Amino acid sequence: MKGISAIIAIILILMIVVALAALAYTWFTGIFASLTTSAANATTTATTAMGMQIRIEAAKFFETPSHQVNATIRNTGTVDVDPNKFGVYIDGSLHTSTYYDSEPSTKIPPGGTVTINITNTTAACPNKVLKVSIETGLDDYKTITC
Repeated sequence: MKGISAIIAIILILMIVVALAALAYTWFTGIFASLTTSAANATTTATTAMGMQIRIEAAKFFETPSHQVNATIRNTGTVDVDPNKFGVYIDGSLHTSTYYDSEPSTKIPPGGTVTINITNTTAACPNKVLKVSIETGLDDYKTITC
């Protein structure tokens, strides 16, 4: 009986060790999968952000009752840019009354342009500066022509 008890004890210890090893493997696999997914998402976000670039090609003031500034903006990056997320400023003042010549149904593809119209409460000439920001924080500046 003494010999059988030792064998049963060894088998039980081996089963416990195997179960603990399986639990440790499952836990480490979950941790590494989570870390890998987080790193992949961060890399994708950073790559997309680096590919977002714009350039203001033209900014012209028109003396109308609403004092309008028309600006053509080109996507010079490698990824699509959402014009609905532009921040438009004239001499540091944010303008929310911005509309498009033709409403973009989608994002601006690389190389594409959009013309925006900014209704300004004051004359935007002479020497006023138009600033357009995109969601990554990148800005472009252009002096408004009269």
